[in-house]
Amino acid sequence: MSPAINKTILFGTGTILSLTVGIFLLDLLTPHGWAVWLLYFIPLVVTVQSQRERDPYNYAAAVTLLTAVGGYLSPGELDSPAPLVNRFVGLMVMWAFTWFMIDQKRMAERLTRAEAARSQAETHREAAVAARELAEASATGAVHRESQATRELVMSNLRLDSILQSAMDAIITVDEQQRILLFNEAAERMFQCPAAEAIGRPLDRFIPGRFRDAHRRHVEAFGQSGVTSRKMGELGTVTGLRGNGEEFPLEAAISHIAVEGRKFYTVILRDITERKQAARLMRQSEERYRRLIAVSPLAIFVNRDDRVIFINDAGLRLFGAVKAEEILDRPTLDLFHPDCHALVRERLHELLEGSTTAPVMEKKIVTLDGRVVDVEMSAAKFIDEEGPAVVAMLRDVGERKRLQDQLRKTERVAELGTLASGMAHEIGTPMNVILGRAEYLMDRVKEEPIKKGLQTIVTQVERITKVMNQLLSFARRKPPERRALDLKAVVENSLEIFQERLARHRIRVETALGESCPMVQADADQMSQVLINLIMNAIHAMPEGGALRVAMEPTGEMVRLTVADTGHGIPKELIKSIFDPFFTTKEFGKGTGLGLTVVKGIVEEHQGTIGVESEPGKGTMFTIMLPKSS
Repeated sequence: MSPAINKTILFGTGTILSLTVGIFLLDLLTPHGWAVWLLYFIPLVVTVQSQRERDPYNYAAAVTLLTAVGGYLSPGELDSPAPLVNRFVGLMVMWAFTWFMIDQKRMAERLTRAEAARSQAETHREAAVAARELAEASATGAVHRESQATRELVMSNLRLDSILQSAMDAIITVDEQQRILLFNEAAERMFQCPAAEAIGRPLDRFIPGRFRDAHRRHVEAFGQSGVTSRKMGELGTVTGLRGNGEEFPLEAAISHIAVEGRKFYTVILRDITERKQAARLMRQSEERYRRLIAVSPLAIFVNRDDRVIFINDAGLRLFGAVKAEEILDRPTLDLFHPDCHALVRERLHELLEGSTTAPVMEKKIVTLDGRVVDVEMSAAKFIDEEGPAVVAMLRDVGERKRLQDQLRKTERVAELGTLASGMAHEIGTPMNVILGRAEYLMDRVKEEPIKKGLQTIVTQVERITKVMNQLLSFARRKPPERRALDLKAVVENSLEIFQERLARHRIRVETALGESCPMVQADADQMSQVLINLIMNAIHAMPEGGALRVAMEPTGEMVRLTVADTGHGIPKELIKSIFDPFFTTKEFGKGTGLGLTVVKGIVEEHQGTIGVESEPGKGTMFTIMLPKSS
């Protein structure tokens, strides 16, 4: 082996080893959930350059061990099955990809050998064609000779010419009855039949039975018109029959001459079995590769010249596309949110200018219907026959972020429950003492200013008690006791509670409670708490009077309850926060910010939903969906 080759091998081995060690260390140091180990694909591709065929297999085995060790040592991965399944699926894809690379190398070598054989065959075919022309010229000259010896000499030239015998293509000459007159050595090898057994026999012997009639008609038509579809390299498939009964594909070229009124046909045949098999293996390999990409759990697309030239099925689903044509040939930046354009452009430039991989990072993409989705993206550069390109892998992390946000909220609620319990214990007793003493003094003093001050104390203590009760209700809400409930009666009872206050605030009540509305599956006390909170909010929203509308109607398997007011409304930017704990738009001292949080929790515990629509200056409408009672 030459020093240059040794140097190349050492450089490739060093590169693979360095990349592998770096990826393994990055896998150990990366937080749980980051699929950094997928970067092992990059040094795996480099092994293609190795002259040793088994190097990719050896590397894949080493990566399997490193991936298992990395999964074992990575923090938190053993606590959840998802990362382990992800690593297992990735390893299966990596082994399939390794097999595919080796198969492709073998296929390329096979095609190279086939092409060399074809080139050599072309050389012999040209010699055979020259010999055929010589034979035709000799046969034409025989027209002017009538002796039997001359005719036998022409036949001898057609059979015994050494050039014909040395040709790699099979050369066969037949008469008008399609009896074989010439059968060269290549034909003997191709059809596995000695020339002595073929000469004088019909050509049909080497044609499958189902094609014989069509072949005879074709030769007869060719003899009359001189036109044939059988030209070397241009026909579809001609099928031959070997001596052992095996059928095989052929490529054919045919010509004819006339001697003393008799026609002779010469055909040059080439066995294209190996070429057909190579082409079929290549198609199968490409299809297998596409299937591997198609079943990948990651969205994959390829960028070249700042445009998308390939995207897999997972990518189509991620971007909300039905057909690949909706994504292909689009500018790559169109797939990303404008806020990410500068960073994406910079990363693509770095990859195309020299970097082999880009670090995993979070970005925002824009689906075809305009939705913004958070994704985790990794990318790498590769080079094929068309030049450099970038393959990018995307994973939707929106659900993960939603769960993380939900976890933070759950933790906050848990902390709130602990705080509320402690406050109720520590504050409740002294508040009761203060309230009792204030009420006691109010009954015994005569001075009006003192009475007024004591009343203020009683009012504020009652407010503190109310806040504490709401905190406890929010943090320690008991499971609902659901049973068939007449929601109409709950609505009417709740409105009756506020009858005097509604009249005092000049608020008229409009109801649309269908008589045939079905019962719901709900807890009566908790539904009353929901309505009381919503009606109280409506009263606060209409200090100068207005209209309160309560309606109820069935819709599918649910019952829709709406509570609407004509109050001051909620600004659009605040609507998304109104169900958050302690969020309130009321003045200080007039709200705790827990009422709607409690309402939302109760509705969701009943397998229902709650939504809100509001417009400043025009009012607010809450829509609650509750399941019907079966």
